[in-house]
Amino acid sequence: MKTYTIVVNVRREREPMTLEAVLAHDARACEFALERLGASVDIEAVEVWRNGVKLYQLNQADAFAAA
Repeated sequence: MKTYTIVVNVRREREPMTLEAVLAHDARACEFALERLGASVDIEAVEVWRNGVKLYQLNQADAFAAA
């Protein structure tokens, strides 16, 4: 299992929301980020970090393309 930091940029908030997630692999972390992004139209973007390295940055256009 790996620990990821998920940074959620919400349109109405000044500061991004930061979540910690323990997941099996990087692909699951990307899937989790897409789920967060699709949870609300107010979420502009989601970043996935592990050990100080940004693995993914997804925005609303990415969520639309994945659907």
